[in-house]
Amino acid sequence: MASKITFVREATGLVREISTLDQILNNMNGVAALASIVFTSWWIWYAVPGGNALVACVIGFLCGIFGFLVAFAISNATFPRSAGPYVTTSRVFHPSIGWPFDMLQWFCIASGLALNPSFMITWGLEPGLYSMGVSSGNQWLINAANSLGNPWWALLCVGIPYILFSFLLAISGTRRLVRTFQLPATILSMIGVVVIAAIWATTNQAQMAAAITKYLGSDYGSVMTYANANYPSFMGPPNYALFTMLAAIGFTAGSFNTYNGSWSCGELRNANNIKTQILTLLLPSAICFVSVFAVIAIAQASVGSSILIAMTQILTNNPGFFPKAPAGWAGFYTMTMLPMIIADNTLVQFVIMVALVATVAIYFPVMWLIISRQWFAWSFDRLIPSKFAEVSDRFHTPAWSTFVNFIVVFVFIVIFTFYGQYLGFFTTASWDAGLSMIAVVCLAVAFLPLRKNLWDASPAKKYMIGAVPIATIVGLIGFFYNATAVAEFTFTPSLGFGLPSTEFLLVIFIIPFVLYWVIRQIRIKQNIDFDAIFRTIPPE
Repeated sequence: MASKITFVREATGLVREISTLDQILNNMNGVAALASIVFTSWWIWYAVPGGNALVACVIGFLCGIFGFLVAFAISNATFPRSAGPYVTTSRVFHPSIGWPFDMLQWFCIASGLALNPSFMITWGLEPGLYSMGVSSGNQWLINAANSLGNPWWALLCVGIPYILFSFLLAISGTRRLVRTFQLPATILSMIGVVVIAAIWATTNQAQMAAAITKYLGSDYGSVMTYANANYPSFMGPPNYALFTMLAAIGFTAGSFNTYNGSWSCGELRNANNIKTQILTLLLPSAICFVSVFAVIAIAQASVGSSILIAMTQILTNNPGFFPKAPAGWAGFYTMTMLPMIIADNTLVQFVIMVALVATVAIYFPVMWLIISRQWFAWSFDRLIPSKFAEVSDRFHTPAWSTFVNFIVVFVFIVIFTFYGQYLGFFTTASWDAGLSMIAVVCLAVAFLPLRKNLWDASPAKKYMIGAVPIATIVGLIGFFYNATAVAEFTFTPSLGFGLPSTEFLLVIFIIPFVLYWVIRQIRIKQNIDFDAIFRTIPPE
């Protein structure tokens, strides 16, 4: 009988050309401060009756500083490889667990990448063109905004150019993707944060009321009367009961979660240094926290929280209440749409629109890095064909993995464009899928000290509080926070989740779980010691 073939890894072919600044931008733009402002306020004001967004933000940020962000720093420094979080979960637990959860993360990012063209339209272009049309009296701009509601126009004008440009940039080289493109786009996005904060700081209820009447065709009093009558549980004072607080805190997951660059740590210089990892994780998280907290606090101080919650509820549940509201306006974007109309200035509206489009665009560097490096890592572990681990000698990118993901994402874009009524569902589902993986990574870090062979090689082993490893403490805090978020995203009825959508995510998990055991049997029949693959760590 022939002896088993020992699995020997060659070098990855990837090059460590991501600098510390590049990685800070990667991590920050896996969240994007301007997007955090929008979604943090919407999830809490729409889904949590009595939720206090500011208190929730503070606690959520603290859970990052003392929990999941440090846990990811430990994971990254211990396994500074491509798709490091997958390597962590598959080695600390088991590949039949690590691969399915990483597949959930892949779905989160791939669907998020495909949702971006729709966000460019509904968040940036439609409200921007409409607002500029009203302020300037230009009917052509208003018509242009309305025409983007046509799915064919949306696909041809935004979807296809977006996916082609982003794909070509991603495949052409990591340095060009994360530096040449990302830095100017980030600056444009942060200009938007400053401009929006300035508008909120210099407005009042009278200006707000005038803007609502001019741009939306309703009056302030009618808005408040309708909201108080139809959404009374949201219009009352903040509720500090335990479950209300936990719900609000859970919905800050996604606000300061600056860990998405972790999947590209195989190309980060000095990746096995914990201090470098903490810097690249905590600094962008702090920038996002300050942006979110400051803008929400300024807005509430200027016009009051009641009108902000009222507009969020009405624009989400019944946008037809406003006679002039374009079809694409939604409660998701209250915190950026309202400053746009309050400004009532074409130039300022144009600046905000450009910032919003740039904000959506800065997502795709880290998104392409994640999904292509995931397939690379799975292939490197021989879970999928070895073709996906091929790296271009010229561009230093996993070209085949990137190309196949391009095809998948393009199919997703077509689906999301023509079935826009499910946009909210897919947004929530993708976020929920991603948070499931994050919770498991944190739990794996908590259990890392129990895997002596891995723990002995970890630079985190010297950090203890008494006899307890810091890895265990931050891992458990991170797990609790993210598990709470998963529960809120899964079981909050107003977000469209329920049994069918939960089953949808279970299917995504079960398919790779079953495939793992099938592939294992195939490798064994090929006389390959498949289990030995997961007793080793891929080369950096």
